[in-house]
Amino acid sequence: MTASDLASWFHMTFHGFPHAWGESGDRPRAIWEDLTLAHFRRHLDGEAPLGIYPMVYDPTNKHVGPRGWDDDRRYPDMRPELWVCSWGCIDIDAQSESHKGQGTEDEVADYAFSLVAVLAAQSIPAWVERTRSGGAHVWVFPDTWCSTADMRRCLQATEQIAGVPTDSPFPKSESLPGPPGNFVRLPYYGNRARMDRQVAIEEDGTPIRLEDFLHEANANRAKVADIKAAALLKAPSPTPTPRLSYESRRASGKLRGRLREMFEEGPPISAFTENQGAGKGRHGWLYKFAAFACRDGHTVDAVVGWLIELDDRFTRKFYYNGEPQPDQHRQLQHLAEKAFRDAEAEKRTRLYR
Repeated sequence: MTASDLASWFHMTFHGFPHAWGESGDRPRAIWEDLTLAHFRRHLDGEAPLGIYPMVYDPTNKHVGPRGWDDDRRYPDMRPELWVCSWGCIDIDAQSESHKGQGTEDEVADYAFSLVAVLAAQSIPAWVERTRSGGAHVWVFPDTWCSTADMRRCLQATEQIAGVPTDSPFPKSESLPGPPGNFVRLPYYGNRARMDRQVAIEEDGTPIRLEDFLHEANANRAKVADIKAAALLKAPSPTPTPRLSYESRRASGKLRGRLREMFEEGPPISAFTENQGAGKGRHGWLYKFAAFACRDGHTVDAVVGWLIELDDRFTRKFYYNGEPQPDQHRQLQHLAEKAFRDAEAEKRTRLYR
């Protein structure tokens, strides 16, 4: 098979959002240019690593098509059911000195093949890639466009049944207001530092040749009906009832109006929509609380304490694996201080108009 044939087959296997690709590194970013066969060829040749966005909106042009975004890169009257994907992936990170992963390289491989076994029990073939950092990707390839909601719920159900720690499933959302979402860096980069990394592997760790992997993955695609059936196995996420502690009840007595309502009832459901960007979503709601508190005359120290309480009870913005991040206090201190600075600057602007 020629290099061009391999690149074409690779392109077909990892087809995703066609109008942007992901550049990884210290500052991952979207490169907004149409994907071509040349991009996949460059990846395999080791010239430029390629990240692909799995979520594609309306590829059959029932509404506006995948390019039909407006000036703000949002789809007009977005219909969640039109988001689809041609592959799914579960990411598991390996521990390192600089990264808190889900386990050692050997543990991560065991977790990955446990997920494969659960998927196989549901007639869904899957393949394990050892990533460049020693972690794992578990790949699933449906036989036609698959609803992103079904794929995501299928992978989440697999995680629940297997009972192993993972980082996240891709697609990372069931729908988006606009493209592109989150990308996954593809395997088989031609200039990888270690040839036993970024490659699909057998259960004993033996690397699988690219041509063999492509043949197996495309000859054994999962039926979308089986993915839909597996998606139904996802257990609903528990929704804990937030409880006001004694200190919280005392704190709420110091708050008035909108501020007290925010403190007691928490953010709206819309704040939990993924990929809203900096200053929006949960982060934006916490910032808004701090800004309101500043305008009501409360101190920064008091507000930081309330923000920690809100993060613990509602937003979990500064949490990792169910526990507060070590820098939760520092992050919320910075957020409160910024809200106060902005509020003071706004006051000065009004004063000198």
